[in-house]
Amino acid sequence: MKKRIDPLKGIKIPSEIDIEKAVRQMQKDIEKAQRDLEARAKPLYELTKEELFRVEYILAESYGHHVAPVSEMIIGGRSGSYSAGQSTRTTLTVRPERAIPVKTLIFEGPTALRKGDRISATIPRYESHGDEERRFLDNLLPRVIYTDRPYKSKEEAIEIKTFSINKGEAVRTDRSANYKRFTEK
Repeated sequence: MKKRIDPLKGIKIPSEIDIEKAVRQMQKDIEKAQRDLEARAKPLYELTKEELFRVEYILAESYGHHVAPVSEMIIGGRSGSYSAGQSTRTTLTVRPERAIPVKTLIFEGPTALRKGDRISATIPRYESHGDEERRFLDNLLPRVIYTDRPYKSKEEAIEIKTFSINKGEAVRTDRSANYKRFTEK
């Protein structure tokens, strides 16, 4: 005859009071974490940093956009699709002029850069806390909070200034389509 093993033997089942205490403590911890996050929050325009680089390689790619209006969708068949223009994304392999880990810059737009150019890039350096996609749809959700973060090896650039070889002054400025999102106060 097999000996029956009690799976709950030695396990303490918490009382309702213990559970309520644990829930209250969790709520306090969540509220404290939210207060700490809000204390570190900054507007996006304060989280952009300008850095100097040398350009080592440039890859510019164009891609098309297509839209399918909801009013024209066909269930079980093929829905109509319309061309909605094109965009260019430029990927730059760069060498930073100071000790930061950035090796690649992504720029949403075309540039006129060449290998060896000296540039400054404005980089939005932030972490988003909250639901970015629904921030305008539902006032019940907590607001989106932005905080600073360290640089990554691959960053987005929202503005690129190209410097002249002789005088070291900016001779060209390129701004991405989302430049205003990060600079408006």
